[in-house]
Amino acid sequence: MKSLLFCILFVFSMSCKHTSKEVGARLNQEAHASQEGIVSGFLEVPENRSVKNSKTIRLAYRVLKAKGDSPKEDPILYLQGGPGGATLIMQNFWSNNALRADRDIVLMDQRGTGESNAICSDLGARLIQILSMDLTPEEEEVKILEATERCKKEAVAQGTDLSGYNSRENAADFEALRKKLGYHRWNILGGSYGSRLGLTIMRDFPNSVRSSILFGIFAPDSEIYTHFISNFNTALMAAFEECGEDPDCNIRYPRVKARFFEALKQLEKEPISFSYNGEPFVLNVQDALLVAHQLLYQKRMIGFLPAYVEALNKRDPDGLRQALGPTTATVNFINFAMYMSVMAYEELPFNGTLEFSKDLERHPEFSTGPAFFNSDPKALENWHSFRAKAHEDQPVVSNIPTLIANGRLDPITPASNAVELSKNLKNSYYMEFKRDGHSLFNSCFFETCRAFLDSPQERPDLSCAAKSGPIPWE
Repeated sequence: MKSLLFCILFVFSMSCKHTSKEVGARLNQEAHASQEGIVSGFLEVPENRSVKNSKTIRLAYRVLKAKGDSPKEDPILYLQGGPGGATLIMQNFWSNNALRADRDIVLMDQRGTGESNAICSDLGARLIQILSMDLTPEEEEVKILEATERCKKEAVAQGTDLSGYNSRENAADFEALRKKLGYHRWNILGGSYGSRLGLTIMRDFPNSVRSSILFGIFAPDSEIYTHFISNFNTALMAAFEECGEDPDCNIRYPRVKARFFEALKQLEKEPISFSYNGEPFVLNVQDALLVAHQLLYQKRMIGFLPAYVEALNKRDPDGLRQALGPTTATVNFINFAMYMSVMAYEELPFNGTLEFSKDLERHPEFSTGPAFFNSDPKALENWHSFRAKAHEDQPVVSNIPTLIANGRLDPITPASNAVELSKNLKNSYYMEFKRDGHSLFNSCFFETCRAFLDSPQERPDLSCAAKSGPIPWE
């Protein structure tokens, strides 16, 4: 589903190898463990603040206390991507991050994710089963609608108010957490959907934010379907060009762009069958496009893209299994009920199936879109009927000091999103990573973050982004 678009692939997190149900069980055990320098708890909030006498839900949070002897008063609030990505699984990463040296790091599983009222935690596994079948886009849509309808019935039967799962309520949850923890102001750090949530907090609770760091920009006014295929195509072609301009990559993988489309033509005639995690898997055209899309999310995975093209042409099961890893990890990572509730409410009123189809028509080189994406708007239409008003589609205008970052090879939240956002955030600084995709967790990014947090009113040195190293071609 479209969470595949927004989820940041945390390839350094072992948790991404587990299902959301397994992650939730582990977190539940850890929440009761005594850990030095970590404060754990639950926040009770209304499920829907716009409904009188709404039931309450419990949200799990952790505060990683600053390691230094003189911690600063303003912590860092980390906002996960998705929508639907769990957050507490990032504890080990943030525990050892340099940003924790003098600031607390605040983590909370967003409503509908992880240990915070997660819904249909096994839906990802069902979707992987659908992905493994040799289905036409039309057949795939039917299967996805069946799976999501089953999830919706389960959620409604449990008394879940799906209209309460949106960015506005999500932002209000974090404001309630700030008050409970006693922080005067905090610094926001969010990427992908986390950037949208961060902007919503800046809009609704501006006095609570000292500064913000946003990357992989998905602003409220971004219309993801309108240019989905175009953004994917631009990033993919740029990655192929990077390979062609690198002497070693060009020698090892000549004609990589042409060979990619040759492989797609062959897949239209004959999909590839092999075993994956002990189960039968059939890779067809839309599956191949989905895998390529996901490989563009992170620099190291971009380096595997030409090898993936070779695996497609040689019909090599080992190479294809390796390429599939990021995709299946993402599907297992996301809570799709939360994802669909947010996207149906905030995106469908402003762009959807028609816009996606028109953009696909502009690219006849693709016979279809990536798996799941073709049927995504339809699944959202059927999920619930709650739709946001025009206010939720307006740009966020703010003077809060903000560091904005984006990768040039980002296939889903292109650098143009970041450039547009910088026009509305008058006190912002923009850095672009030429050879990075959607995820920017690298040393240059974090070094710049730390300098910015120390003096958010001063322009930080952004030069390391332009000096970032080459793509590690495999």
